[in-house]
Amino acid sequence: MLIGHLAGLQLTELWSLRDDTFLHLDCDPSDPPCPVVLDTRWGELRLDAPGPAVREALRRMRTGPVSLRNVVADFPESGVAEPGRALSPETTELLAVLHRIQHVVVRTLAVGSVPLLSVVPLSPQAEFAPQPLPRHLPTRLSRFTVLRYAQGALRLESPLSHHRAELLRPEASVLLARLCGTPADAAGAAPPKEWGPPALPDAVVDSALSYLIAAGLAVLSETGHGGGPGTPPRFGEDHDPALLAWSPDDLLLHSRSRLGRHDGDVGATFEHAARLPAEPVVKAAHGAPAIPLPRPELAELARTGPAFSAVMERGPSLSVGAGELTRDQIGSLLYQAARVRSVFASGRGAPDGYLHSERPYSSLGDTYALELYLLFPSERKNVWPAPGAYHYDPAAHALEKMDEVPEALAELAVIAQAEAQLADPPELLITITARFRRASVKFSGIAYANVLKDVGALQQALSLVATALGLGSCPLALGDADVAARALRLDWRTESSVGEFLIGAPAPAGAGADPSAA
Repeated sequence: MLIGHLAGLQLTELWSLRDDTFLHLDCDPSDPPCPVVLDTRWGELRLDAPGPAVREALRRMRTGPVSLRNVVADFPESGVAEPGRALSPETTELLAVLHRIQHVVVRTLAVGSVPLLSVVPLSPQAEFAPQPLPRHLPTRLSRFTVLRYAQGALRLESPLSHHRAELLRPEASVLLARLCGTPADAAGAAPPKEWGPPALPDAVVDSALSYLIAAGLAVLSETGHGGGPGTPPRFGEDHDPALLAWSPDDLLLHSRSRLGRHDGDVGATFEHAARLPAEPVVKAAHGAPAIPLPRPELAELARTGPAFSAVMERGPSLSVGAGELTRDQIGSLLYQAARVRSVFASGRGAPDGYLHSERPYSSLGDTYALELYLLFPSERKNVWPAPGAYHYDPAAHALEKMDEVPEALAELAVIAQAEAQLADPPELLITITARFRRASVKFSGIAYANVLKDVGALQQALSLVATALGLGSCPLALGDADVAARALRLDWRTESSVGEFLIGAPAPAGAGADPSAA
């Protein structure tokens, strides 16, 4: 049981909907079918004919945290039915609905009527099922979890989690004393009273820790490695190959600069416009005498200079239009912008086996951690290549068909179309991914920042070559890393999308996408 009584304090589990979830109950329940619609940040959820208990529970959850035992008397204490326990049909239906909508349900622990801790879902993939805490195993804050202040509470967040936890009372700070990797019976439930807020009973702390573990913000040591005299506990994240090369800062930066694993505002929101003056387009001069530079005559360069001058001047403004790309155009684009020209061993401290390459675009330290995936939408008919996803092999200058997930692939195309403000799906979406360990093995602290700089260099190379070929191009400012991982069947922790680029036939003058609006 996650709920207990100790020293006169009753632990209560409360349920509510996310603040940005709206409930529509605009029909007469006595006139079936009477659907219920939840309007969430990730789209609508429709319940076609929920029973009275479900309707009443959702109505109360919309107004704030409630105990669902006040709706159905046999509601399980932890929200999970005990094996062999018979539940009423109303409770069974309510549990099924709560499981379906768990990504918009906030779970709160309270002592009496005072909320102590809440776990808030952050994405449609959020799943939450707290289990009783094994007291013999040490518990530790994940090394990727950060604690910060936000909106009147302390928040625990992790790029590995689809939830955040909010510590709502000063007493909740005693949880940190149990998150240092020592067993409960060794650490005790709380620090001495003179250290800070009043101590919480063990049952309350254990339940709160079970919430943090279920949310992926705290971790239990592995069974059989609980620690002992002279033997430190062993935690899975410390030897997971997918996580070893990540620093907490890099992984947090990655997850927060992409969609899919947080619920923060993203894009051109102008969040600080009401508090700060607009930043000037050009940095203000300091008053030192100006040193004028010569200005080339663009018309003369276009007539006598290399084609590169004209490409540089008109490349960034070229729009993406409708039309079919040819095999020669695709091959020429990739060959000129991204192929491997040579492979060599560096003599500057690189370990044996760590080779470098040279390609048309620049990469800091010649790491070249980026990969290209070409995504052709399903609307293409009787053209080369067939619709789907293809990986570009820059050494062989060849395409490899991917075993993609069609539904996620279609979602990527929709996101790109909306981001570029196109009337039709893009002819070709290039998803740029990074093999993170390729960069992090060489660089410490700046690996992910360098990856993003490489993305800019590659996007510029693609843009220039596309312009020279007479193609439309448009780099995108934003993409969904989780959708890309599902579409391409990638482990996002080792390889994830970091940029997107559209290619198509050039649009008529004045039509198509405006890259500056992305």
